[in-house]
Amino acid sequence: MNTNQYTMGRVEWMMLLALSLLWGFSFINIKNSLDQIPPFTLVFLRLCIAFSALFLWCLISKKQLRISAREHLLLLGGGLLSCAIPFSFFTWGQQHVSTSIGAIFNGSVPFFTAFLAHFFIGGSERMSWRKALGLGMGMLGIITIMGVDKLSSFDLTSLGQLAMICACFFYGCSGIYYQKFVPDHINKTVVTTYTLIWAAVAMSLVSINIDGLPSFEYRLDVWLSLFILALFSTALAYIILFRLLKRAGPSNTSLNTFIIPVVGIFVGISLLGESLNSQDIFGVVLIFSGVAIIRNFDSLLKKLFRQKVASTTDKQ
Repeated sequence: MNTNQYTMGRVEWMMLLALSLLWGFSFINIKNSLDQIPPFTLVFLRLCIAFSALFLWCLISKKQLRISAREHLLLLGGGLLSCAIPFSFFTWGQQHVSTSIGAIFNGSVPFFTAFLAHFFIGGSERMSWRKALGLGMGMLGIITIMGVDKLSSFDLTSLGQLAMICACFFYGCSGIYYQKFVPDHINKTVVTTYTLIWAAVAMSLVSINIDGLPSFEYRLDVWLSLFILALFSTALAYIILFRLLKRAGPSNTSLNTFIIPVVGIFVGISLLGESLNSQDIFGVVLIFSGVAIIRNFDSLLKKLFRQKVASTTDKQ
């Protein structure tokens, strides 16, 4: 699609906000679900519920579900990189890390994407001085939050933070993987459905071997958190994401990188009574600044402003 057709009107902004809220509130639902569900079982159940909902959506909307064996194999790799592995790292880590810090680390995905794109995509995605500066600031922000004094002696909190950073690394890998290997002709909702199916198959082996069979004897509020996490923060979020990418383009959609951590921090502080110390706040500033530099945020805002002015002029 021609990038000139991308717009950020009222509907697109509402979609962006909805997507950011769905993903931002996922942290509290993970935290609440972990109260009774072991981490790998939680990932498995989340994937099962989410792919079931999306598979039903594909049937209702009459999507073409038939793909080749090679494409299934590619989506198996995608399922591992984008769901099974990062979901496992992030969920395990959130047992030992606050919701606010988890949301902040989630904003570090662009750092890994920018680094990996230099080697695996090249062209306009190669590392520049601007991207290198943003990457350096972001990594410094992560180290600041983790604490320099704790880098030599890991406790469970440090390991939880490291697990979340590993999850963000795999999210970055998955973006590169889908761009290079997954065919464009497959419907994006179908891609997501099979990605979740294969991720669930992989997690069934992991969760049963590590956590055992699910007991399903969970409290009502835990079941509610699980279904919200699966249906809204996973299945519905992906549907909104693909529609937003089509309408607004990848650059405009990337604005959620700034909103999701803000939502997660707000949820952690207002609903869970968490707090950020001065060191955490300084780390947040460094991470946000790094992301802004990598995303060329000032140019993006200027482009959005020009779109808004042009839209207003056309209406007049």
